[in-house]
Amino acid sequence: MDKVCEVLDEAKVEIEKLKAELRAKTDSLENLKRSLNAQVNQTQEAKIKSEKLDQELLQKADEIAETKSLYKDLKGNLKEQDSIIKHLNAANDKIRADFNEKIKKFEDEKRGLVLALEEANDKAENQEQQICEYRKEIESLKSCLSVSKKKGLQTEMKLKLSKELSERDDMFQKLEEEKVKLEDQLKWKKEQFKHLEEAYEKLKGQLKSSKKEWEMEKSTLLDEISSLQTKLDSQIRISEDLQHQLQTCHQALAHVESQKKRLEIEVSDFRLQLDSASSEYQGARLQLDCDRDKDIAELRYSLKTKEACIKEAKYQTEKLEQENQELRMSLKELQEAQIQEAGASYSQSKLRTKLRNLEQTHKECALTLKAREAEWNSQIEQLTGDLNSCQSELEAKITALEELQMELETSHSITVEMRFLNEEMYVMQLVLKQGISEAQLKLANYKDEMDLINKEKEGKIFQLMKQLEMRDDALISAQKELTEECEKAACLMSKMREIESYGSNKELQHSLQNELDRYKEMLEESTNCQQILEEKLLQMESDSKEQLRETHEALDIAINELDEKICERSEMEFELQIWKSIVERLKNDLEESHLTRKELEASLLAQVDVGESLKQEVVLLEQESIRRELESIVIANGTVERKLKMENENLVENVTKLSLEKENLLAFVQGLFDRISEFSIADTQLMDMLRSMEQSFEINCPGMNMKKGDESFFDVKENMIIQVSPTSRIKKVEAISDIRSPFKELNSC
Repeated sequence: MDKVCEVLDEAKVEIEKLKAELRAKTDSLENLKRSLNAQVNQTQEAKIKSEKLDQELLQKADEIAETKSLYKDLKGNLKEQDSIIKHLNAANDKIRADFNEKIKKFEDEKRGLVLALEEANDKAENQEQQICEYRKEIESLKSCLSVSKKKGLQTEMKLKLSKELSERDDMFQKLEEEKVKLEDQLKWKKEQFKHLEEAYEKLKGQLKSSKKEWEMEKSTLLDEISSLQTKLDSQIRISEDLQHQLQTCHQALAHVESQKKRLEIEVSDFRLQLDSASSEYQGARLQLDCDRDKDIAELRYSLKTKEACIKEAKYQTEKLEQENQELRMSLKELQEAQIQEAGASYSQSKLRTKLRNLEQTHKECALTLKAREAEWNSQIEQLTGDLNSCQSELEAKITALEELQMELETSHSITVEMRFLNEEMYVMQLVLKQGISEAQLKLANYKDEMDLINKEKEGKIFQLMKQLEMRDDALISAQKELTEECEKAACLMSKMREIESYGSNKELQHSLQNELDRYKEMLEESTNCQQILEEKLLQMESDSKEQLRETHEALDIAINELDEKICERSEMEFELQIWKSIVERLKNDLEESHLTRKELEASLLAQVDVGESLKQEVVLLEQESIRRELESIVIANGTVERKLKMENENLVENVTKLSLEKENLLAFVQGLFDRISEFSIADTQLMDMLRSMEQSFEINCPGMNMKKGDESFFDVKENMIIQVSPTSRIKKVEAISDIRSPFKELNSC
């Protein structure tokens, strides 16, 4: 019993130690669980990041294909631009030749117009001279008319004096009437001459104003021609500068194409490297899958073995439960044995054997727990080492992934910038094409307009020349008619003189009357001719006014056209400035594209480094897969540990239940011992009574009393033994209860 107490004390101490170790281990396991959960989250994040990297790599491959297609489109567009530029050069050469031819034509036309103006001026001067001569002739005719009036008065006086013949009087009356008529006609003709003189002065003023206008227009045209020549020279210079710039652009584009070809070769090399890296990655992945399958099989085997151990533990717990049931049955038997004192010794021996079996099972459980704890400690140390190595690898991979993310972001930004640059270049090409087409259309329209304007000017000049010729013919015919009238007036004067010289003769008077009649007819014809001439002059004036109005309108139209041409030229200059700004922008864009290409080269070199880093990442991913397998093993071990913990807890609960049952048994046994003590007291009383009875019997029969005394002595010994044994059992029970107190503490915890 002392050994049992010592063993129970040692077990109590060991249980307390195990309790402390379990608490420490539970804390460490919780920390490990947290770290494992964090690592699992990190590994999941790393997996997501790796998937994102794969997607981004695929996107980059697509983008590279798109950039290749864009490069091909740019090549086609550059070829189209070269062809367009060649056409533009040819068109510029044609336009230059046309401009030179038109300048020559304009110079020839200008010379012809100058000569026509000089001829018109000469004709106008000749007409002025003729008009001066006509005035002189008109004045001489006026003097002749005044002389004829005087002679007519003299003839009237003579006719008054000669009133001899009535016929003569009648003739004189007729002559007077005719004279009155002639005076009226002369007055009317004077008024007509005055009107004609006023119209002539107006025409003269109009001619002077038209001459001044012609001179002003001539000076303006010359100024415009000189300004147009200067503008043409400036445009030619600008076109030469543009040609030089286009040549530089062609050279830059050729350089860019060479760089593009080199970049395409590098991209193809990178693709080959990526394909090789992907094939290596797939092979490594297959190997990892195989290793993973092997590890999973091993883990399944270990799980099966642990399940077998768990089944054994369950079997032992079931055994313990059966023993507890047997103990309960034994307790019931003890109760029956109390009723039946004969079976008490048998139940006590049974209980002792069962208690010993329980102590042995408890020792075996403690030993198994120690062995399992040692195994768990070794596994936990291995797992902590693996976790530390995995943590270091994870940190390295996280840093590498961050660097890769930064590189991917930079490459993505570079690709976005390249897309924007390509779109801007495409838009600029479209704008250039539209501008070139618009310029070609404008040049064609300008050519057509210039041709139409030249044709209209030629038609107007031809019409003006015809009108001048018509006016010259009209003036010549008017001069002829005036000369004829002058001749007729001279004939009349001569005939009047003849009448004066031969006035005395009657025969001559008769002939003079006939001549007067004839002259009357002639005057009527002359009046009719004068009326016709006046109508012609009025028509000429109206025609000249219409022609002047038409010339003014034509000049206004020409001025408007010149203004429009000036506006168009200003617009062309503005467009040229815009094209210059566009060319400057294109230069800047080319410089930026050079810089971006340099950056692309750097990024491609970085991508080479990235490819090497990807190879390293493949190795790291292999390590990560191994680490994940280890983590899965650790998780499986954790689940096994949890199961074992649950089993331990179940065992502890079973032990606590057994301890409670034992305490109940001890209480029951103490009750039994109390009853036995009561029975012992009753036995002592009976012994006293028996002694008294023996004494009485000894007195009566001494031989029989000795036998009975021996029997009573043996009974009393047995009763003493019974009295002593309860105390020792109570001590044992107390020791056992002291030993089982840690499980109570565990239950209280």
